[in-house]
Amino acid sequence: MLVELDLFSGRPNPRWRLDPGDAEEFCALTAGLPPAGPVARPQPQLPSPGLGYRGFTVTDADRVIHVFAGRVTEGTTSRTDRDRSLERWLLTRLPSSLHDLRSLVAEALDAPSTDGR
Repeated sequence: MLVELDLFSGRPNPRWRLDPGDAEEFCALTAGLPPAGPVARPQPQLPSPGLGYRGFTVTDADRVIHVFAGRVTEGTTSRTDRDRSLERWLLTRLPSSLHDLRSLVAEALDAPSTDGR
């Protein structure tokens, strides 16, 4: 499973692989989230917030899962993660070589959202 932290503009985003145990845990955590209803198209359901942190994209074979702003979207299926626990879990899997990005993303996760959540 490949994880991409959508953070940069104009240079490649950081990417890393989850080990098999973490990949299995990611799938279990995702499956445990409540459905949020279908989305109109197979894209992240929220408009891009512009520069800075824009979530995680997890790719596994033919699956592409977007994790951002309390939503987990795969194709036209969406799940709710109001506490952003999956985003926080992915952040804990950030490789040590990318440690300097941890506080930047954590700050974005703790910032009040603009949609009242």
